Amino acid sequence: MSFPDKCDICTRTKINANMFHGDIELSLRPIKGSTTSVMLVGQDPTVARGQIYSVLDLENRNSHLYKYILGEIMEPAGLGIDNVYATDLVKCRFPDNQTPSSICKRHGRTIKEFLSPFFQNCLQWFIQEIDENQPAIILSFGQPVHQLLIEKFAWAVPVRMKEAFGNRYNVSLQGKDVYYVPCIHINSRGHQHYIKNWSKLNQSLKEAATLSKII
Repeated sequence: MSFPDKCDICTRTKINANMFHGDIELSLRPIKGSTTSVMLVGQDPTVARGQIYSVLDLENRNSHLYKYILGEIMEPAGLGIDNVYATDLVKCRFPDNQTPSSICKRHGRTIKEFLSPFFQNCLQWFIQEIDENQPAIILSFGQPVHQLLIEKFAWAVPVRMKEAFGNRYNVSLQGKDVYYVPCIHINSRGHQHYIKNWSKLNQSLKEAATLSKII
């Protein structure tokens, strides 16, 4: 799908404007494989250092995110970059690399609470992406993304990532039955709970791909 060259909805409505300085800017380059059966859903395109130029940095084979997502999650389940449509819930980049995490630490807010109004303004694009790509599997990254998705689509899924991680859920998305597999942000990869359950995540994703006849 094509996104507008510019979007100033959040700037005009001054969402959370007291919490950061500067204007946010539309910065989204989705990744679309030849068969978009698996929708990867990231949080937003802002990174603490430097700048990434595609969703989840998936155009950069040398990046930590690429190696994490493809090498540790997708490939063990028999999936590859050709199976992917990757997008972010929030399409804008915050100025001066102010990540939602850093902003929220300064102001005592949760990331999910901070991002929610931005996501609501981006929702029209996310729904269009779902309708155009018709994914069979949704793979989310990070607890804020997980919580925003289950809240928006009223999925009967545990809210806490520690409880949901590694499981495969049957959910409804835009009137279609799909499999939902929640995953952690790369920064949580070293936590013992997730290390212990990593093989369970790989197995759940592989089962979802097999049941969806992707592999």
